[in-house]
Amino acid sequence: MEKVRNRAKRWQFFLVLFLFFLSVPALGLDINSATVEELASLPGVGPVLARRIVEYRSRHGPFRRPEDLLKIKGIGPARLARLKPYLEFGLSSSNSPKKISREDSAGGYIYRWVDDRGVVHFTEFPEDIPPRFRSRAQKIPLPVGPEEKSAGGAETGPVSPSSPGFEEPKTDIRGRDLSWYRKEKVRLKNEIARLRAQIEENRQAMRLLHGGSYIARRGVRTKYGIKLGKGPLLRRWAEYKRLRRINQELEKKLSKLEYRLEKGLYREALRAHAPDEVLEFLRKDP
Repeated sequence: MEKVRNRAKRWQFFLVLFLFFLSVPALGLDINSATVEELASLPGVGPVLARRIVEYRSRHGPFRRPEDLLKIKGIGPARLARLKPYLEFGLSSSNSPKKISREDSAGGYIYRWVDDRGVVHFTEFPEDIPPRFRSRAQKIPLPVGPEEKSAGGAETGPVSPSSPGFEEPKTDIRGRDLSWYRKEKVRLKNEIARLRAQIEENRQAMRLLHGGSYIARRGVRTKYGIKLGKGPLLRRWAEYKRLRRINQELEKKLSKLEYRLEKGLYREALRAHAPDEVLEFLRKDP
């Protein structure tokens, strides 16, 4: 009876092994002609990574050796070693490398997004962006196209961040430029001045109410204070307590605005990766 059970277990093992090899494509899958579906069936390669391989192949031409796959995000030395036995690197005339023209690259974009720690990420595949960051991702056209000619007539490659002709963006990741930060600082200063004036006005009214001044017998309430001298008769202590509560709320709001003006706006610009001219303005402007 024990022999029968062992024999059944061996047959089960061979059956599982046979089904596994059936699920894996035949050895020698040509990486330069395989479709997304064929690549996705390879061990350790899913639909997302398969699309990256095909996208990279269409933009940069065929793969000539296994190490070329290391340029693709998601493929490291360990995964490459696992894939090597299943791949071939055939080069046909239809797969010969070619330069990408502006028409070929039309519609190509790169996505820029920032995580909770302020780290900037770039990807060509929007599905790689975590769902909660997708609404804030910045869509940037890929800087690829026909080769530009320099002033001397010599051909140069596509413009890249390291190229002399590359112009750094003048806005942060939220699209706010230097003029926006200037206006925001002016708005903060005006709001701080208004709050300080209102708080001081309330303090003067509180002193009159506390001292029993004749002018404090009548008054009209406002949203953030009181106008003394005319209006209905006042309950002095009730109005005094009301003004004290209002001032406490105004002082909290004032402290938040002062912090934003002195430090918060600069830190916000850093997290939003604002241009250097914005950071320099925020450091120097008192």
